[in-house]
Amino acid sequence: MSAPVGVQIRSLVVKVAERCNLNCSYCYMYQHADQSFRLRPRFMADETFGWMLRRARDECARRHNQMSLVFHGGEPTLIGPARFARMAERARDVLGEALAYIAVQTNGTLLDQRWASVFRDFDVRVGVSLDGPPEINDRYRVDHHGHGSWARVRRGVDALRAEGIDPAVLTVVAPGELGLPVFEHFLSEGFRHIEFLLPDVSHDSFLLWYGGRGTTPVADYLLPIFDAWFEMDDASIFVGLFWDLIERMLGGPGLSDVFGNPPLRYAVIETDGAIEGLDALRVCEDGIASSGLNVCSHALVELAHATPLVAKALNGEIPLCDTCLACEHRPICGGGYLPHRYARRNGFDNPSVWCRDLKVLIAHIRDAVLRRVAA
Repeated sequence: MSAPVGVQIRSLVVKVAERCNLNCSYCYMYQHADQSFRLRPRFMADETFGWMLRRARDECARRHNQMSLVFHGGEPTLIGPARFARMAERARDVLGEALAYIAVQTNGTLLDQRWASVFRDFDVRVGVSLDGPPEINDRYRVDHHGHGSWARVRRGVDALRAEGIDPAVLTVVAPGELGLPVFEHFLSEGFRHIEFLLPDVSHDSFLLWYGGRGTTPVADYLLPIFDAWFEMDDASIFVGLFWDLIERMLGGPGLSDVFGNPPLRYAVIETDGAIEGLDALRVCEDGIASSGLNVCSHALVELAHATPLVAKALNGEIPLCDTCLACEHRPICGGGYLPHRYARRNGFDNPSVWCRDLKVLIAHIRDAVLRRVAA
């Protein structure tokens, strides 16, 4: 049994917790079409985690490569620092040199010195979610009582830095907000690795979520940030979305699966062991991200025989619509992020819901790069 060339899993997003202590207004996992989290265990069992590690080890041996593990959720820190440390130690023991690195994506509200020490001891790469200064972040990233999260996240970041950990910050673009104050806030707070995410939404829910916020609200948010960042010309400030587009413009492979419609290099493992191909597909339909496989009974190589949608997504084989095929930006954009192309009436045979924004953004960045090269 062999997998198609495109199915080369190099990272596992491990959902050690299926619940979250925040209730962010836009969350793709809890606020959209898929509600499968309700049917899954709140936390991943040790036995399931062990199966996941063995499947990862076997895949590394088969491919002669390494695997990274990204602890995710829900909110992964709900498992507590002691259990996280045991899991990280077990991952080291089972995978050995096949373990590329361990990372965690957290909302940051529960971080303290104990967590920072564990992350330091296991050399964990940390990403913290924050949407800007308090007046913006606390409109969207709230707990289940409606209270904002900024102050708690800031204390957590301080705890990380006290242990020498320099976290990346991940923020979801808020259409209708001003983006530049968000970027300036991150700089003032000392963040050097900044990731901006486009909001996850399908064509079916776009108007409900973001209608009436302008013709290109995402581009309006991002363009002032790009101009300020590009003018800084400071290599120590990394903004992933901009680097991704620039690398593609220069003929490179890009940095993520958000643009270009590439084969996926990761799989998502849910708390019950279920394997999913692209978690953000949850915004499209209930159960659409399911592969029909589980690490407790299937090897990762069997993703070649997953549900047709997941297998095609893993291989980057979801065809583009005619509009995208004829577009001058197709080599860069690739039709946009797969979940953003979906509509119930015709599946993924659509441009991204953010198509107009992406055209404006790509053209602007391309012109800026050409001017810099010609100077």
